Amino acid sequence: MVRLHILELQTQFGVGGITRHVLCLRDWMRGHGHRVTLGGTPAAWAGPETEPDFLDLPTKFVSADGGGGLPMRLLQVVRGARALRRWLKANRVDLIHAHESAPALVANLARIGTGIPLAVTYHGSEPERIASFGGIAAKTDLVITPSHASASDLARIGGVPDDKLKVIGLGVAPAPYDSAEEIASLRKELLGDGEVLIITVARLVHQKGVDILIDVVARLIKNHPGLRFVVAGDGPDEERLKALARARGVDAHLRFLGRVNRPHLYLRASDLFLLTSRWEALPFTIVEAFQAGIPSIAAACSGVVELIDDEVGAVVPIGDVEATADAVARIAMDEMLRKNMGKAALTKSRLDRFDPDWVHRQFEETYIRLAGRA
Repeated sequence: MVRLHILELQTQFGVGGITRHVLCLRDWMRGHGHRVTLGGTPAAWAGPETEPDFLDLPTKFVSADGGGGLPMRLLQVVRGARALRRWLKANRVDLIHAHESAPALVANLARIGTGIPLAVTYHGSEPERIASFGGIAAKTDLVITPSHASASDLARIGGVPDDKLKVIGLGVAPAPYDSAEEIASLRKELLGDGEVLIITVARLVHQKGVDILIDVVARLIKNHPGLRFVVAGDGPDEERLKALARARGVDAHLRFLGRVNRPHLYLRASDLFLLTSRWEALPFTIVEAFQAGIPSIAAACSGVVELIDDEVGAVVPIGDVEATADAVARIAMDEMLRKNMGKAALTKSRLDRFDPDWVHRQFEETYIRLAGRA
């Protein structure tokens, strides 16, 4: 059996789907005898406190979201590459897997002359950034993405050769047990005097389009006052979005819950899942909504269209408030339709493509082949 040492690099190990993916992949690979080192900018979900051999790199400050101007970002690329190169000289690794473009840029400079293969995963981005991602990805050995739509975007817009692209899904852990009593109690609390409960689970950042959600709520409650909306998640835009909800007069119908530790419980207490993102690759949360047995409505971002069909919910144009509101009203106000879609969603959640063991075994096979090229 081949045993590998893999360096998994990420921009920042904060709360979110990318970190969850990296940590699940880490756990599976370690469970199958491989050594995994995490590297990047530490944050809430991983760092030196949780990983004794954590490699601290300034990758957050290389990214466009790091807050610095271009000269400072370029300086951080050089600093990060030097630190990583020193580490690579002292630590033998079989391959580097970078998640997102910032760590890929740092890793590509650091590995020059080492023969260490580099893979990068594209987790989605604004359409205008696909071309720049493609330029960075072209210098790696393999580009992984969780959806066929994202792969098509990378080839068509980013110029990534087809033979360098590989689609591997995201493994989603089975939903934990929640008692019927807990679900009913939480539902009663969240629903209040409403009739139908609609949930969004998302970070409060521009990408997730919660401002679009607020417009949808404002449009819906005029004719459907019994609808109640909750948003589970936190983020840098929290106060701004709460103020926007108050300004739009929807705060009596829309509640911000902050970060929740048991998202499956909140999904099971709800009637419908809604995601109004501006861009995605393959959202974990949609599959978790499937596991909860509720329908999903989501904006047609990349891999979303590979998850949702008419049997389990609806896909709407990105940013289209009217179409989103119409889809919510159609499904939310038809109890039998919701039940049938929920049953179909629960069945779909059990497909191999979402099974962590099946998905992570594909990553293992890919790593072994990639390491063998060195």
